[in-house]
Amino acid sequence: MKKLVILFVVAAFAASPAVAASKHKKSKEAIEAEEIAKQNENTRRFVLGALPLVLPTWSLPIYFSMNQDEKTKEKRKN
Repeated sequence: MKKLVILFVVAAFAASPAVAASKHKKSKEAIEAEEIAKQNENTRRFVLGALPLVLPTWSLPIYFSMNQDEKTKEKRKN
């Protein structure tokens, strides 16, 4: 009897990750929302990356110096 109970406990313990994985399936709406957010992020990065191409020449030094402070702080930390 003890062997049967121990066998049942081991089987339940082995099956628990499979059961837990099946419970956490995402709904179609959640998957679609994640895809839309990813597309929006990609579009935002593309627009920010292409910004120097459409800026007038007098504003380019301002644009490139905006992130220079963050880069120098990172270099100082390293």
